[in-house]
Parts: sequence; C-alpha cells; structure tokens
Amino acid sequence: MLGRGRGLGKLILLGEHSVVYGHRALAASVSLGTTVTLHSAPGPTRLGRSAIRDDRLGRALAVALPADGLAVDIATELPVGCGMGSSAALTVALLRARAAADGRTLDAATLHRQGFEVERIFHGNPSGLDHAVAALGGALVYRKGEEPERVALPTLEVVVLDSGSAGDTASLVAGVANRRPGIDPALDRLGALVERAVVDLSDEDTLMGCMNEAHVRLREIGVSTPRLDELVELATRAGAKAAKLSGAGGGGVVVAVVDAGDERVEQAARARGIRAFRCTVPGSASRG
Repeated sequence: MLGRGRGLGKLILLGEHSVVYGHRALAASVSLGTTVTLHSAPGPTRLGRSAIRDDRLGRALAVALPADGLAVDIATELPVGCGMGSSAALTVALLRARAAADGRTLDAATLHRQGFEVERIFHGNPSGLDHAVAALGGALVYRKGEEPERVALPTLEVVVLDSGSAGDTASLVAGVANRRPGIDPALDRLGALVERAVVDLSDEDTLMGCMNEAHVRLREIGVSTPRLDELVELATRAGAKAAKLSGAGGGGVVVAVVDAGDERVEQAARARGIRAFRCTVPGSASRG
C-alpha cells in the first residue's frame, strides 16, 4: 500500500435549490464515507477492486492521480447517486490518497480547490458544497462563491430512507429555473429557513420545524415526488422528529431525525421493503 484517503458523505439539512439563487444552505457530514487505497502496480494507473462502478471513474482517476504505476481500490458505505455526496466523498478520498502516497497532507483549502477539478467530471458545474463538506467534515453553512462557514451542530441521529431511484440533478435544477419567477416566494422561504435555524442551532425544536417546513417548500417548487412524500409521511407517522428529502429531489433519499435508540422508522421501512440505514450527523469522525 502506498497511500490511503477517506472522504465523508453528506446530507443537506436545509437550503436545497435556493442555494443556486444566492441563499445559504446548511449541510453536514455523516458517519459514512468512501475510502481509496493506492497500491504500486506496473503499467498505466488502473482501477482495482471497486464498490463504485461509473463510466466517469476513468476520467476522475486521470485528473486526480499519476498516469502510471498505481492500482486503485475503492470501498464505500454510501449509496451512489442518491444525494449523499458519493462523488465528492470519492473525490476527496482520491486526493487524500495521492497526497499520502507522496508523503504529504492536504489542507482543507487545497482539497476544496482541487476538488472542483474532479467534481466537474461528475457534475459539470458543481456548487462546491458537496466536496466542501467531504473535505472539512462537520456542519457547514455555505453560499456559492464564498468560503464555507463551520457551525456547531449537535450530533443528530438520523435514518436515511432510500427512494430506490436517483434524480437527475441537472434536469431538476433546470426545471426549477423554468418555473421561476412563479416559485420565487417558495425559494426565498427556503433560504429564510436556513437563516432562522442558524441563529441558534442548539435549538432543536426550531431546527426540526425548519426541516419539516423545508419539505413542504421543496414540494411547492416541484422537486419532490409522490414516493419521496410517501417516505416523509412514513417517517413522521413512525415518530421521526423531522423528515424531508435531502438533495436535488426527483429521487434519492429522505432524511429522518430520530431519538437515539428509537428504531420505529427502520421497522416501518423494513415492513414496506424500503431500504433504510442509520448514521449520525455530523458524525463522530467529523473531520474525515
């Protein structure tokens, strides 16, 4: 082994889509991530064992790693294409693994800057939010074009419910743009919910209320689906303190905040054949 690196997954708690229009978003890392291990190997750099299969992986390796001499193993605990920042976690893991192989460590600012080059392969014109969270860990308030601000967020116990389909982020963002200006009040309200919550993130009641309202607003702007709404209702009926879609919508996941030890949401999901898994936000390994 020459080097190993890890990047964390993320969940957006507040601010999806409104962040595109100048508002801030609140996101946090989760206690799940992706690990890249580099081994010496003759010939061109190649993919070895990988839990991720994506046609764009070859291009990502070409940007992040030397052209020759490496075999790349990838292990992940994250669902791919479900709004949990799997490509950003991979990006950060690749960059950290290369630095480790060279006997270096990368500071957060360098990781964030270099991460754009790899993330563009997966997302074209990323906001930077995903790989900022993957690199920095913990909870961040983020506005496009500004330095991310680390904030103190109490550890939250969450259950992630997988809708079973992935949304197309680019088409969802375009759809929101096409529905403006009629949906601008809802976008403004989404932004306002972030500002309300970050006044005091230790006020759990306010944060939970803002998350619940955010799903209503996301439905208003047209990015939820009947399946996502169904998962939110299932979680709420099973005792979740807050539940909302997380990410661009159109598919992906619902995040439900629960009390520690309360397994009712997982039980309800299993009874319906829905994939559900528990993690913590921002997570015990908050710095990756």
